[in-house]
Amino acid sequence: MQHKKLQPEIESKKICINQKGGGQKLELEIKEQVCLSLFSLSKMPTFEILGLHFSMSKIEAKNTFHYWLEILGNILPASLLE
Repeated sequence: MQHKKLQPEIESKKICINQKGGGQKLELEIKEQVCLSLFSLSKMPTFEILGLHFSMSKIEAKNTFHYWLEILGNILPASLLE
């Protein structure tokens, strides 16, 4: 699906200081990342609150939300995202 198509492109654009595959791994599974995005759309919390709720930094919460928002925008009708 769209997530699997975007992953190689995102990986190729990363600037890595560590060896390939090194560094911190994603803490959330894909279904949890989607839940984070849907929760954010419905409740509109700040990214700091969203990060606290999902045990991550506000930057990770922001990046996860915007990544999935683009994918969900292509799948869901616009009326659900407004």
